[in-house]
Amino acid sequence: MMKYFVIFLVLISPTVAFAQPLVPTDCGGVGQPECGYKHLLQMVDTIINWLIMISVPISAGVMAWAGIIYMTTGIADKKAQAKSMLIKVFIGFVAILSAWIIVSTILNVLVNPNIRNSLPV
Repeated sequence: MMKYFVIFLVLISPTVAFAQPLVPTDCGGVGQPECGYKHLLQMVDTIINWLIMISVPISAGVMAWAGIIYMTTGIADKKAQAKSMLIKVFIGFVAILSAWIIVSTILNVLVNPNIRNSLPV
């Protein structure tokens, strides 16, 4: 169990090193304005970007693990399980990226450029 935790930390460490604070730094401090809707949108944008960034190493790690299982086992059930794991991870990763692209495209097409530029998202 410990080796899985170490592998997870190695895969995650580049993403955590570039992490941003969730709550914007210009919000609610001494002499700074209180948090508002703009800060909420910035926080949501930061969380979404972090989730997308973290999905890349996690999906790569799971795909590598499933590939190792597929290549090293001779048992048909294990091969089928590894193949199923590869397909599920690929579909999930494509779903994450396509959802982000769809929302981004809708915002770019439908929202007025003046309003879009004022939003922090």
